[in-house]
Amino acid sequence: MGRILIVFDSKGGSSAEIVQWIREGAVSKGAQVDVCKPEEVRSLDYDLITVGTPMYNDKPMESILNFLGWKGLSNKKVALFIVCFAGIFGMRNFMVRKYLEELKGACRGKVVKMTSFDSAKGPWRKVNRAVCIDFGKELASLSYMAVETT
Repeated sequence: MGRILIVFDSKGGSSAEIVQWIREGAVSKGAQVDVCKPEEVRSLDYDLITVGTPMYNDKPMESILNFLGWKGLSNKKVALFIVCFAGIFGMRNFMVRKYLEELKGACRGKVVKMTSFDSAKGPWRKVNRAVCIDFGKELASLSYMAVETT
C-alpha cells in the first residue's frame, strides 16, 4: 500500500474540497493518505508527496512556495497541482503552464506529475469532482513507482 501526503493551503475553500476528492480517489485504490497544511507537516516519510495551491493574483500561496523549497523534499517523489480560474480570454493553457512551471522550479523534490483543477462552482462541480478522483487514483499508482535518481 502506497503512502501519500497531500500538503495544501487554501483561502476560500475550493482547494480543501478538491483535496478531499483527490484523497477519495487515492484511498479507493488502496493508498494510505494523510492531508495537512504546510505548517502541520511533521514527517516526509511517504512514498509520494502531493502539493497543491490556489492561485491568487497570478501567484501561488507563499506557504506552499516555502514548503517546496524545504531541503527535506530532496529525492522525494512530488506531484504538484494548482487550483485556479484562468479561463479568461482563452488564456487558460498558457497560464496553467506558467503557474505549474513556477511551482516546479521552486520544488526541491523529483516532480513526477503536474496538473490543474478549476475552481469554478455550479454545473462544472460534478465534472471537477470526477477529474479530482481520477487524479487521486493516478497518485495511488505513482506512489508505488520507484523514483529515478539523476
